[in-house]
Amino acid sequence: MCALIRAILNLGPVACGVLALSGPALAQNALSSPAPSQRRDQSVELAMKIKTSFTLVAVGDMLEFQPFSKNADPDVQYLVKLMRNADMTIANNENMIVDIDQYDFSLEGATHPVGGSNFADKAVADDWANMGIRMVTKANNHTFDGGELRLWENLRQLERVGIVHVGVGKTLAEARMARYAQTPKGLVSLVGAYAIPSNRTVGYGTGGGVQYVTPEQIVQLKAIRDSIVARRGEVADPIEIPEPDPAGAVSVFGILFKSEGVPPPSIHDEAAEAQPHATNMKATNNSLRLTAYNGVTAAQMAQLRAIAGDKGGGETMTAWKQNFRITAKPGDYTYDMFPQDEADILKELRTGKQFSSFAVATIHWHQNRFAFQHYSFDHYPADFEVKFAHDAIDQGADAFVGHGVHTIKGIEIYKGKPIFYGVSNYVFQSQMVPAERGGSATGYSSSAFSASMPGPKEIVGQGQLNELSQGWLQRPANLEALLTSSRYDGGRLVEVRIYPVDLGQGPRPGSDLGTPRRPSPAVARKILDEVIAYSKPFGTTISIEDGVGVIRLSGADKPGSH
Repeated sequence: MCALIRAILNLGPVACGVLALSGPALAQNALSSPAPSQRRDQSVELAMKIKTSFTLVAVGDMLEFQPFSKNADPDVQYLVKLMRNADMTIANNENMIVDIDQYDFSLEGATHPVGGSNFADKAVADDWANMGIRMVTKANNHTFDGGELRLWENLRQLERVGIVHVGVGKTLAEARMARYAQTPKGLVSLVGAYAIPSNRTVGYGTGGGVQYVTPEQIVQLKAIRDSIVARRGEVADPIEIPEPDPAGAVSVFGILFKSEGVPPPSIHDEAAEAQPHATNMKATNNSLRLTAYNGVTAAQMAQLRAIAGDKGGGETMTAWKQNFRITAKPGDYTYDMFPQDEADILKELRTGKQFSSFAVATIHWHQNRFAFQHYSFDHYPADFEVKFAHDAIDQGADAFVGHGVHTIKGIEIYKGKPIFYGVSNYVFQSQMVPAERGGSATGYSSSAFSASMPGPKEIVGQGQLNELSQGWLQRPANLEALLTSSRYDGGRLVEVRIYPVDLGQGPRPGSDLGTPRRPSPAVARKILDEVIAYSKPFGTTISIEDGVGVIRLSGADKPGSH
């Protein structure tokens, strides 16, 4: 029999001997074999598992309200082809996509205003699929525009066209989970988070209530405010110079301080920390909560403690529902992440990498570093952003992508992985938000803008109203973006290509503003020079080759091969 088996299976005598084992002999042989390890090597599990050439394209905020991917303009198709030809393309879903013919806006009720909610028709989802977007995050400051019903409709439209969404769920645990997309080269996981700003107002504006102090303390508070405003010249897009204060009053840290009236018994309050979004909806996003601190000098902190009646010490203080921290200069913002939030997000990121071949972490953040800088115009990451990005890479992310601020930020190569701190908005058609079905004729109350209209009988189009409401975010710095392409080979990053994107650096009609195009050589050079400057603190070397920024790591192909 053994000879027959050897002849049929072409096995040698040893193999035949093994086949001959049966019953007790076979059981004894199995028991004597060493058991496989029950603990997998995490250095293997967290390494990139795709060994063939693999390309990730990442773009930022998709504020798209009219399709454009089938536009035959070669400068449009240049970018579309880059996205479509990548092994994986990801983006941030910042608008709200609905089927306008089927969705019932009246079900949302009166609690959700019809205007300003980034409403887009279902054709936009088809457009995203056509340009090659495979995965998006919905964890951002527009997760709940229009309410829960519209959120679920948005997610249904993504699923209809085969786009995987992350960052939102019916529970926080579900929102934090990695989700997956299969590619021919391996499984890709994505975790999307949103850095929730502190629920306390920072800066020098109003809105934080009224506090009563002495005339001498008013003088001290004005000096603190003026020391912050005096730093406006340090940034390209500073805050506006505040209006003159009324007599006996000053506005700073979002609080109006007055020297008239009767002060309350105590103006010191409990710790001011970021809180989750208050909502009765059965949905949440993957939030990374932050405690924001207003920076003041040591001398200013002593003054504030005396004014607040705070008897404590140390480098931080909480008063008037504000957090303060001693910094080298007044007006610096610092942030502390909620430790449990960060730990939970990193756990899901690590899990996603363990279950997949390639992992991406993406986050939406708007935090400035300075109180004297215009909101959402910072080109450098805040302190917590660098820490969180590094922690994400340490837990297995093969790439890290930040967005939120409507301006570009620098790029860092950390432990051989790319960190894009801010790729800006890839599509920014904010002046093209349509009027909503079931709402008012324009979606906005025209009386709110009557002072800006030429005459009382002027017919005002939706585009005019959108332009007035969104104009503050249509500066040159908002109308440029990055399309990043990261190429891996042999299980490691070998090259990053940075494609500058023009959203309206030159004159355009409103119907074309915010649509991404390949820039002219001069505009491309301008954008890439900015990226080089913003990346300099990280020691990143970026060359410019044929209008494209290139970061080439050891072992990359020679210039011109791609």
